Amino acid sequence: MFKFIGLVRNEHMKTFRRLSTWIMLGIAAVILITIAAFTAYNAGDDSSDWRASNEQQIQTYLDDVEEGYFTMDEVAQDIELLQYQLDHDIQPVQTDSLPGYMNTIVYYCAPFLIMFLAIIAGGIVSNEFGTGTIKLLLTKTPSRFSVLTSKYVSVLCTMVIFFLFFMVFSFLVGGIFFGFNGFGAEKIVLENGDATSSSMLISIVRDYGLNFIQVLFYATIAFALSTIFRNTSLAIGFSIFISLFFPSISLVLARYDWSKYILFNNIDLTMYTAGNTPFVEGMTVGFSVVVMAIYFIIITALTWFSFIKRDVTA
Repeated sequence: MFKFIGLVRNEHMKTFRRLSTWIMLGIAAVILITIAAFTAYNAGDDSSDWRASNEQQIQTYLDDVEEGYFTMDEVAQDIELLQYQLDHDIQPVQTDSLPGYMNTIVYYCAPFLIMFLAIIAGGIVSNEFGTGTIKLLLTKTPSRFSVLTSKYVSVLCTMVIFFLFFMVFSFLVGGIFFGFNGFGAEKIVLENGDATSSSMLISIVRDYGLNFIQVLFYATIAFALSTIFRNTSLAIGFSIFISLFFPSISLVLARYDWSKYILFNNIDLTMYTAGNTPFVEGMTVGFSVVVMAIYFIIITALTWFSFIKRDVTA
């Protein structure tokens, strides 16, 4: 056990000794600050008379329906959300507030985290082949299984660190720009066709958790490619390609019922939160969890089998 912990610590140290890791954290910090500055600069005073704004927006929708730009069915949900805020005296969450900013960051963090982890996980095994250190590593450890498992655990630890960095740094940056308050705000969403309110804080924490699962899968895929391909550039490049284009391809195929069995149509569990709809009709959160579990078992089994059986000392 102590030897395994030592292996994980060694892999972790190698990851954070690389300049590229710190550059990625620096890029993440710049992105978070830029979004906050841009939001603060462009935000208007949308809290001064939000009731009049809601009423005006409802009237605009009704005028558009009367003039034939939209049908009532197309704008009914938007009107219902606006009217719910008026009826229950719930002020809309402002974009230039800490919860509004962090809610925005939730949707920005996942693509960048996926890309950063694809670079790290995509090179963690293939780098060993490229430098030839894999031979030395295997002579000093009890088994190939331990070597590969320690590298995967190191990837997971790195993912947690990057996730915490996004959460904590966005909280600090948002607090500096907008003030450390406002988490008592409520978010208005449609649930089963009816407008309802939920805690903004709970919504943000939930979305971060669901995005964590999504990033975990992409990191696992990148790790598998790093193990299968001995070329680091190929492993990283293919990992980034999958993360950028495969979800879009799967979304195009969502018109077919069989596409619900595609991993990338199940990996984003935020589609099951209130106000969103699954990519394919009839999909449920339980179904997506089962599909992801099956894919995870297959991917990890192929990864470990490939590493253990391959002539890695060649």
